[in-house]
Amino acid sequence: MQPLLRRTHRLALATIAPRVFAFCHTFGLTVWIAVVEDSGWTLILPGMLLLLWPGVAYALAANAQNSKRAEFRNLLFDSLLFGFWCSVLDFYALATITIGLACLMNNLVVGGLRKMMVSALLFIVAALIGSALTGFTFRPYVSNNLDIYQWAGAVVYFLTIGRVTYSQNRQIGRSIGEIKFQNRVFHALLDLGAVANRAINIHSLLNDSLNHLHTHFPGYGFAVFLQEPQRSEITRYAAVAGLSPKDEQRLKRLLASVHEQREHPVKLPQTEEGENLYIMPMGARLSMYQGWLFVKAPNRDDGLEQILSLFADQLAAATENKLLHLELKKTAERDGLTGLYNRGFLESALQMSIQSKAQTPNLDFAVLMLDVDRLKEVNDHHGHVAGDQLIASVARYLQRHCRDSDVLARYGGDEFVILFPSADLAAAKRMASLIREHLPDQRCTIDTANGEREELALHVSLGCASSSEAPAQQVFALADERMYEDKSLRRKPNTGGPGATRRPSI
Repeated sequence: MQPLLRRTHRLALATIAPRVFAFCHTFGLTVWIAVVEDSGWTLILPGMLLLLWPGVAYALAANAQNSKRAEFRNLLFDSLLFGFWCSVLDFYALATITIGLACLMNNLVVGGLRKMMVSALLFIVAALIGSALTGFTFRPYVSNNLDIYQWAGAVVYFLTIGRVTYSQNRQIGRSIGEIKFQNRVFHALLDLGAVANRAINIHSLLNDSLNHLHTHFPGYGFAVFLQEPQRSEITRYAAVAGLSPKDEQRLKRLLASVHEQREHPVKLPQTEEGENLYIMPMGARLSMYQGWLFVKAPNRDDGLEQILSLFADQLAAATENKLLHLELKKTAERDGLTGLYNRGFLESALQMSIQSKAQTPNLDFAVLMLDVDRLKEVNDHHGHVAGDQLIASVARYLQRHCRDSDVLARYGGDEFVILFPSADLAAAKRMASLIREHLPDQRCTIDTANGEREELALHVSLGCASSSEAPAQQVFALADERMYEDKSLRRKPNTGGPGATRRPSI
């Protein structure tokens, strides 16, 4: 097993150039003084050790378990070396002051006041040790040229430190910006699931999700399109947020030219305003549709390309879950033959109306029950397929005349119920009169058992009741009772004489 490669901390990398310059400059200072004093190689040869330390310091930091902590130790060791070498140079005043200040500043910048105090202590201790070994001598001045050399080196060094500090601050700023952006992405993805769960259908899910993303990223625009796989020219669902009508039209034109489903974001040509467009396919994550997520960014953002797949995955997963949920809900709430609500849904809606009546006594509801006449006769003579056709015909007629607020359900084999959640008996009677008057004029074409087609008139028995005339818990039973009374009256022979017509009561 290969050892893991350690990554050198940016502090160790940032101090390479200043350290190399400082020690090379100090070696040059040593050579100058050796020439002036005519001390020759006795001072120059030990001074060459100064040239080795920057390389040794970097190697120690690069190979340490914690390169940042190792670089802190290197900076303190710089103070030791420079303090000792200032004593070797007989405390040449300008060099001692500038080198000492450089050591203090380095440790203050990276470690604060405490590190600076430790650096000062190490510098002084090393200078005292050097004085004890070589003898204490104070050199206030050497020459004007040497002072100029030292001043120039100090200025260059401090400017270099300033440049390094500026670069580090910019890098830290970029890192902080990236972290903030990642946090926005994390919170956006975290909340996206809750937004999707609150949606009641696919349209609201896509609109709410894109508005949610636009809230977290106000400078960006979002669009999503879901197309039918076999007919890519048909867009089944679409939603936009943060885009102008001009942008939306451009995306639709681009969508017409996109056919391949890819796994990675694709950057499209810039807009006239210099904004960048990205497209992320969602088709691999959807089973029923081909999906495309478009994002308009104010400028090029490589980080956005990396997170687009996260947005697409989350949105596709939420869409797929909602589609399955709606399909299951439809299966659970709808009658398979007619597509109307089934008995379970009706009973839940009826209970809600009963509870509303209990909480708000002035809020009435009404129920109209219908029973299809002759269904058993049709089943016996023509088969159950013909009976199903009769039931479906009645359902289609009732659907055409019910309001959106009414709950129309198939209650049993040949029974239908219309619940009027916020209406009194008059509304139910109006609907019953409408059905009684116009339904017999409707014709249902059935397929008989021997393969022939036959037309039948549609007839139903009716019964209605309201919470305005009976306790809420008894309304349904009263409507059912009246329906059977109506059916019984319709079965009795007409005793009103020739030409007389019986109109059963409702």
